[in-house]
Amino acid sequence: MSKKINMDTNEIGYYSKLLLSYSPKRVVKYPTSKTEEIRVLRVICQRPYYTGSGINHVNLLQKGKEKGIKQASVFGHPVEEPYPLNNILDSEYTYPITFFNPKRSDNASDVPFPVPGMSDEMPYESTTFSRFDEEMLEIYLEQFANQLQAAVSTFQPNIIHSHHLWLVTSLCRVLFPEIPLVATCHNTALRQMELAPQLRDFVKSTTWGIDAIAVIDEIQQKRVEEVYDFNEVIQERDQFFHIGQGINTTIFSPPKKPKTRDSDEPINLIYVGKLNYSKGVPQLIRAFKEVAKESTIPLRLNIIGSGQGPQKEEITSIGKECGEDVCFLGQLDQETLAKYFRKSDLFVLPSFYDGLPKVLLEALSSGCRAIITDLPGIQTTLINKCGPNQTVQFISMPEMKSIDEPLSEEIPEFVENLKGLIKKQISAIREQEYSFEYAQEVRRAFGWDALFQTYIEKYRQLLNL
Repeated sequence: MSKKINMDTNEIGYYSKLLLSYSPKRVVKYPTSKTEEIRVLRVICQRPYYTGSGINHVNLLQKGKEKGIKQASVFGHPVEEPYPLNNILDSEYTYPITFFNPKRSDNASDVPFPVPGMSDEMPYESTTFSRFDEEMLEIYLEQFANQLQAAVSTFQPNIIHSHHLWLVTSLCRVLFPEIPLVATCHNTALRQMELAPQLRDFVKSTTWGIDAIAVIDEIQQKRVEEVYDFNEVIQERDQFFHIGQGINTTIFSPPKKPKTRDSDEPINLIYVGKLNYSKGVPQLIRAFKEVAKESTIPLRLNIIGSGQGPQKEEITSIGKECGEDVCFLGQLDQETLAKYFRKSDLFVLPSFYDGLPKVLLEALSSGCRAIITDLPGIQTTLINKCGPNQTVQFISMPEMKSIDEPLSEEIPEFVENLKGLIKKQISAIREQEYSFEYAQEVRRAFGWDALFQTYIEKYRQLLNL
């Protein structure tokens, strides 16, 4: 349950007041020399790598490095853990905010609680934003402000690119009104507007003042406009631009030879994501268990990802009931994940809340068939980009109790529907040789080169280059 924050200006701190008092202003033209190079400060409030937005942040840094663009990074980081970006950036260009680390005895951290997650269930020890009170909010904002100001002072960026329409992005707006701000929307921020309503007023008007907001498509744009109360005047500012979704096609590619299958060879299913209820993992394991019992050939389900707390423990317990047929592999790096995709036949993601999952595109580009919940925009985007195809099957959404929790009475039917689609995909896998034509279509449509170029063009537009 969300904590109540007293909006009395005598109760909240300096940076909290800055966010509350912000009045949206839009700079039509920033004064920039036409010979000036792009210098990007990349900002993420979470840990790099561990989530979709964390991977997005890292991919932008890697692609920027390839293109010779000057970059620095501000990010959340558990104290006494190795810095995650050393293979991309020199240490002088990294500005971590250190958070309490439950795995370490000595915790001389900037922030006395674990890194807050944009989801309430993260793949590492985290703090939920719904717990934030006046003191936690001010500590959080102050420490990010310190590193943001240090980065701007020493690195001197002419673009700030931040992830999530949330607190740290809002802080970037109020602290640096003279620097163009690009923000990438991830659906988890939209969910936090509901899960942590005591923080809504600190991010709403500041979001209106962002120069350019990257959204996947028109569906996500309309959702942002609704959740953040964009009015007609704000909409006329043309802040949104559509980027689709991007994957690293250097890593995620199909096997070199088409898959062929012996009649007794196991069929490999794979799930990749957080180990929590909102991703539908318990329902997946139950459906898999029943299909495996009925199957005349062996089936295997590899579950990749991590989680924390009771949800992870229950999911692990349910999986163990299936014996060796279900294997928990933990968090994997991108290269290892790609190898597992190439060995797999069917990717399943029965999530109850998502945007256009990057991991779906990574699985498809690696040659997997797929089952995914029929969430808004996914089916339309795939058809528009890659054409109609039976490689991906969609499971109907159940009636929902909340933004990411189905009604309990809807779950049995959801599991039955999931069983039916798994059987359908298994039949297709057994009956045909897979040519990977669809995998190549996905790679062409969602490769990172095109997405990165979209961002570069937006930077240049804001800088009048």
